[in-house]
Amino acid sequence: MRTFSFMENVSLKFTGKEFDAYAKVVVNAAGPFCDSVRTLADKDAKPMICPSSGVHVVLPDYYSPVGMGLIVPKTKDGRVVFMLPWLGRTVAGTTDSNTTITMLPEPHENEIEFILDAISDYLNIKVRRADVLSAWSGIRPLAIDPKAKSTASISRDHVVTEDHPGLVTITGGKWTTYRSMAEDAVDAAIKSGKLNPANKCLTYNLQLIGADGWDPASFTVLAQQYVRMKRSHAGKVVPGAMDTAAAKHLSHAYGALAERVAAIAQNENLGKRLAHGYPFLEAEVAYCAREEYCESAVDFVARRCRLAFLDTDAAQRALPRIIEILAAEHKWDKSRQKQELQKGKEFLETFKSSKNAQFHDGKH
Repeated sequence: MRTFSFMENVSLKFTGKEFDAYAKVVVNAAGPFCDSVRTLADKDAKPMICPSSGVHVVLPDYYSPVGMGLIVPKTKDGRVVFMLPWLGRTVAGTTDSNTTITMLPEPHENEIEFILDAISDYLNIKVRRADVLSAWSGIRPLAIDPKAKSTASISRDHVVTEDHPGLVTITGGKWTTYRSMAEDAVDAAIKSGKLNPANKCLTYNLQLIGADGWDPASFTVLAQQYVRMKRSHAGKVVPGAMDTAAAKHLSHAYGALAERVAAIAQNENLGKRLAHGYPFLEAEVAYCAREEYCESAVDFVARRCRLAFLDTDAAQRALPRIIEILAAEHKWDKSRQKQELQKGKEFLETFKSSKNAQFHDGKH
């Protein structure tokens, strides 16, 4: 069996240092980049990824009242369209079209207009392009099983394959089947490496961090016992209520660990909201830097609080403050802060809100 050696990880990206990592089995879960990893082991590996662009748009909350959504299984041109409440806003989608593989995919204006046109057929309010708070494109790694006799059909299900000893590839599938995908990948890795004991995946009943001691009413403890101390524009420290929206957000996002975030907001004067109208607090930036390995502004604005996906313009306004807090936590110099700001702006430019996109406001 060949032993793989990969020399790329977080430390390489941020420090420039390189080191070898050895393993019996490597699980290739690189999404649309799976073929790139497979060719490291076998330069003649047949491609198994057929990339597809999936575009989503975010609209104000009144497009889908709380607890109500809409799914159209077959529009007039045969596509599926949905509109669902999501984190206090409305997410609508989606598209399915061939695309090239890139690190920063962007939605095309005609894809955004398709979604808006499709949902407008089922609403009695005007669906306006100007209401789009954020629009983004993701790349679906649709899979062709390299072992299948026919490569004509592209699978909407996930595919697990070991076309080189010790390299298990998992690709295809969808968000809604991630748990089944993970189990199948782990089981395949156990079999490939002849691991002992050869148990099946055991994480089905494993609690996530923050689950122990949490219950749906936990947010009331935050609202009652903590205040959000914050600095005003003049630099004065003033108290703010740990209101229901902020308390519920912290409780749902961090579980039983939410009290640690609330304590930072109270004790370190980091209780200000990062963006008007959203519950995300400055304290979360500090907490994620200290406890959750948040090492970049893009990481926070996209994956820790989802603000980029919810409201692109709000994310742009919050970016300097996020960088300021991360800089204090990680001791960044001015050069690194400038670099983070540039990377953040480049990333957010791929999201097309009504303000940062060039469009002609015709019927929308």
